[in-house]
Amino acid sequence: MREFDVLVLGGGVGGMMSAIYAKRRGLDVAIIESMMLGGTLWQIEKIENFPSYAEVSGAELAENFIKQIKHLRVEVINDEVVDVDFSAEKKVLAGKKERYSAKSVIIASGLSYNKLGSNEDDFLGRGVSYCAVCDANFYKNKDVAVASKKGSGIKGALELANVCKSVTILDSGDMSMYAKYNKNDKIKVISNVKDLKVEGKNFVEGVAFTVEGDEKSLPTSALFVELGKKPNTMLFKDLKLDENGYILTDEYMETSIKGVFAVGDIRAGKLKQLVCACSDGAIAGQNA
Repeated sequence: MREFDVLVLGGGVGGMMSAIYAKRRGLDVAIIESMMLGGTLWQIEKIENFPSYAEVSGAELAENFIKQIKHLRVEVINDEVVDVDFSAEKKVLAGKKERYSAKSVIIASGLSYNKLGSNEDDFLGRGVSYCAVCDANFYKNKDVAVASKKGSGIKGALELANVCKSVTILDSGDMSMYAKYNKNDKIKVISNVKDLKVEGKNFVEGVAFTVEGDEKSLPTSALFVELGKKPNTMLFKDLKLDENGYILTDEYMETSIKGVFAVGDIRAGKLKQLVCACSDGAIAGQNA
């Protein structure tokens, strides 16, 4: 079993920032990541709301973070954690390759977005987005669409309506009541949408779908998939979670179990943004 002072589970922004702050305290720190450092940054074409950058690609930001991780000589372990034991003073994580222990563990394993299950991944970062708050400004004064289920896209549509020319909610259920009382002229609603699929060559140009068996198409510059998301907390059932399955922490990012911290999107909190993950990571890394 390999032993560390601090183990960070997840190599996204929150995880890397946690490792940076913990390492600078002189601790023996490692990040366990099954894929590659940077997480969802690699899927983001353009970012306009990260401090000190008027505009930066997700890939460039990820590369800068990775340079800092390498400069500090933080060990990065490529493994997938399949079980955890937080019952003792030393926390144990079982990976597919090895077992690890640490005095403190920082969970930064993020979220999974509910997907359409069609071809939206082919256009990710090129017109398909899972975050209206993040990407609304890229489609200023343009027509956009929102994939929705039982009203899940309403909040995103309202956000988009602040900057976009028009927003069409494509809901798989019956949205007739919302359509009836909708007061926003920019928002249109289509109910009972099935078989939703993106159309386009290099970028999103439209969407195709059926309504009660009739084939329809809608020109659009973007499709925002707002079908909800779920935190990756399957391994952490011993921790206190909120009603939506997010990990509850105190102001120091510590969970209900001493020595176990949580940062970023997996932590209970309303705003899921890169700067929030950075803040969480700094606090956790300083206190772990």
